[in-house]
Amino acid sequence: MRAFKHPNIFVRIVVLFLVLILPLYLLVFVINHTSGSILRKEIAGSMASRIGSYSALIDSEINHIERLKTDFLNDEDLQKLSTVSVTLSDYERLTAINRLKKKLLTFKESARLIEDIQVYIPNVEKTIRVSSYSEPMSESEMKMIRDSNTLRSPRIIPWGGQLILALFDPPFSGARSNFYMKIVLSRDAMLQTLQQVTAKEDGKFYMTDLDRTWMLSNSEFAADDVQASLENLLKETAGISDSGFGSWKLEGQPFFGAYQSSKYLNTMLLVAVPENRIFGMLDRYNALLWLLSAATVVIVIVFSYRMYKIIHRPLQVMVRALRKVEDGDLNIALSHGKHDEFQYLFGQFNVMVSRLRALIREAYEERIHSQQAQLKQLQSQINPHFLYNTIFVLHRMASSYGLPDVTRFTDFLGKYFLFLTRTGADAVTLAEELNHAVIYTEIQKIRFADRIEVEWPEFPVRHKELRVPRMIIQPILENAYKYGLERKTRGGSLRISWEEDEDSVRIVIEDNGDHLDDETLGRLNRSLLNSEMGQEITGLLNVHRRLQLYFGDEAGLKFARSRLGGLKVVIGISDRGGIKHASLVDRR
Repeated sequence: MRAFKHPNIFVRIVVLFLVLILPLYLLVFVINHTSGSILRKEIAGSMASRIGSYSALIDSEINHIERLKTDFLNDEDLQKLSTVSVTLSDYERLTAINRLKKKLLTFKESARLIEDIQVYIPNVEKTIRVSSYSEPMSESEMKMIRDSNTLRSPRIIPWGGQLILALFDPPFSGARSNFYMKIVLSRDAMLQTLQQVTAKEDGKFYMTDLDRTWMLSNSEFAADDVQASLENLLKETAGISDSGFGSWKLEGQPFFGAYQSSKYLNTMLLVAVPENRIFGMLDRYNALLWLLSAATVVIVIVFSYRMYKIIHRPLQVMVRALRKVEDGDLNIALSHGKHDEFQYLFGQFNVMVSRLRALIREAYEERIHSQQAQLKQLQSQINPHFLYNTIFVLHRMASSYGLPDVTRFTDFLGKYFLFLTRTGADAVTLAEELNHAVIYTEIQKIRFADRIEVEWPEFPVRHKELRVPRMIIQPILENAYKYGLERKTRGGSLRISWEEDEDSVRIVIEDNGDHLDDETLGRLNRSLLNSEMGQEITGLLNVHRRLQLYFGDEAGLKFARSRLGGLKVVIGISDRGGIKHASLVDRR
């Protein structure tokens, strides 16, 4: 989330590039999509127009046949043969049949969709055709004609592999019908008419009744397979619209087409053209668009990678180097193999780090020298060599005269000054520093007798070999005796304790002095922050400065009020002091 709220330079450049290139890509995409939609509508409109024309043509042809059929119903010869044929002589009956055959021929030739016309007259028990007459119709065929004649509008009925238009003339009285008329439509003529719908696109046409009992098509597939393919289309379009267009899957292939329903014949005409034939060019444009999309992605990736190598990676190296410098690592140098602006920046960075190292080394050495001078000044104030030699002579005299208390006192005092005379070493182990502090308290016990009780726990084991500056504990103890416990006639208490973990140790010194007020405690804490140098706290400030110089800002002294009632001093010693070293940062 942070990368999106505060994007770096590399992200901003990539986003800017995308902002410039994406509108162009979207414009091409919209143009291509709009062109495809317009092309689909134009083709669908053209196909729908032709379908409507040819569907109307078929309806007109069937309507013409229906009118001829109705007119033929009142033919004089047909009426005689179907009603009063028993009263006619054989000659008259034969003459009427021949005239009826010629009329049927004229009927057939007046409509190009008619293949054959048959009229069955029960009274003469003959089926009259255009060129001949044959046996009577079967009962099932007559039933088919009677059933179809009940419909209000003409219906094309499949029968024996033929498409039939039927007419039934029921008698006004009697049990037998006057005549049955069956018009056989020409499949070839209807197919030739419908073939013209798809002449331009070389597509497929399907004409079927809405009850799905018959179908005409130029498809090479079996009628059952094609009929099954149209099932879903008929279900989808039923009751929705008489015409329309769309994409469908017919015969296992994607087709684009239009359909038109005829309420007159209860049929539907569907014309479909393979999509790859009419949308081939559009598909090529779509392929080019996807190729352009892939090229755009490649360009963005290449551009981003180049920007990363040229700008972002050198910036990352520079940022990491600056963070190392921020953490105190000055042993770092950058290199850049190309002659550009980053080579100059890296060079100036190396110069800056070199100058920082020089300045820090000078300031560090100056501060060390200053602190060493202060320490030596404190040590020189008591002329330790002379005192140590004098106390050594006094110790031998006390031993000679058998004075055990004096001998013990001079022994502690000699060890005390012996520790001070080691001017060659500025640092000692923590165990040595604590031992010196114990000796100091033993001397004070002899001085104050039973007035002050001192509590010393066992030395810390984990950090006993830790190197610390000399004289960091004894000045704190001296301050406790001088300002907190010296005036007590009895009940004085001095408690020393410590806390330690893996990388630090804290030595706590508490007393039960009666003269610590809030003002004095506040002045002590302010002196650590503001480096005030009052005469009475010179030793404490000196310890605090040396600890921070040796171990870092985490070390030093802290003042607080003790639960015993007096002052509580915490000596913080860190095991993480020193100057950090880091490896060279290089970039090729």
